Amino acid sequence: MEFTKEQTNIAKGVAVCLLFVHHLFGFEDRFLDGNRFIQVIPFFNLEAEIAGFGNICVAMFVFLSGYGMYSSYLSTKQPLLSYTLKKLRNFYFTFWLYFLVFVPIGLRYYTQITIWGSDQVRFLSDSKIFLANFVGWSSSYNDDWWFVWTFICLLALFPLYAKLAQKNIVSLVFISLLLLVLSSKFGPYGHLSFAYWQTSFALGILCAKARFFSSNILIKHFDKPGLPFIVAWLILCVVLRRQVGGTRLDFLIIPFFIFFSCKAVSLLNLSKPFAYLGKYSFPLWLTHSFFAYYYFQSIVYYPKWSPFVFLALTTLSLLSVVGIEALRSYCLRVNKLIWRRI
Repeated sequence: MEFTKEQTNIAKGVAVCLLFVHHLFGFEDRFLDGNRFIQVIPFFNLEAEIAGFGNICVAMFVFLSGYGMYSSYLSTKQPLLSYTLKKLRNFYFTFWLYFLVFVPIGLRYYTQITIWGSDQVRFLSDSKIFLANFVGWSSSYNDDWWFVWTFICLLALFPLYAKLAQKNIVSLVFISLLLLVLSSKFGPYGHLSFAYWQTSFALGILCAKARFFSSNILIKHFDKPGLPFIVAWLILCVVLRRQVGGTRLDFLIIPFFIFFSCKAVSLLNLSKPFAYLGKYSFPLWLTHSFFAYYYFQSIVYYPKWSPFVFLALTTLSLLSVVGIEALRSYCLRVNKLIWRRI
């Protein structure tokens, strides 16, 4: 399988769906005003089972970021530092755009919402708190934005990892595994959580260098057309994840899970919708929790039946993202026209 830009977007689309399921059905303590959902299977909480597996989406996003950045860096032939700084700029510009759209709503209209498990008000207008959230150092406005600072740290690692991937793969593997061992002191969240997740990032870079999905001898043995074969391997990925230690060792499963997920989506003729979701994966990650938790949770859970709840969150998040992105594109076009006339 040639891992094209479309395949990357399909994989991101899968990760987005897992993210939504994880947050919708994996944290019943976050339900407000008696919001609940009706299970597909009354006697078995399938939603909770999928939600428990759904947090593999973090490692998927990290892996795909490393894979995509390294492939893009090789194709653009830009200086490594310039390329990384451009990525950092683009990341912040997108983050700030959605920050300035959604956070002021909370500061103005949702001043009574508290941080989970405490009496502390979530949307405080204190300038220090605002600035800390604005740069990504704090995620008190949106708990799911903890990943902002982690990703910034991963971007800072990229020049080193990309250079080692070209010159000294053994050193890259050693440094990555050493950081993984040290991460036992930090855990998956917090300002040093990049050490926990960077192994998937490093593996993404190495898989891009080795063209893992298209030329690797091992993966070709799994490139079978039958859907039952693909589903069996996806189930095996789920089972193995339960056995090998959860998120810390997700990097061992991620390449295969992404491969089989993309194959399953293709065989089910769902490539276009998943690729469309994947195209907006970063903005969807930034926005969805405002709908699922903070501002419009009653609307999201109003349909009750879990598939409709999932569709409600997907629809609301996607409509907001498409609208904001359309407005951004329009503003950029107007800005270019103004500068041309000047």
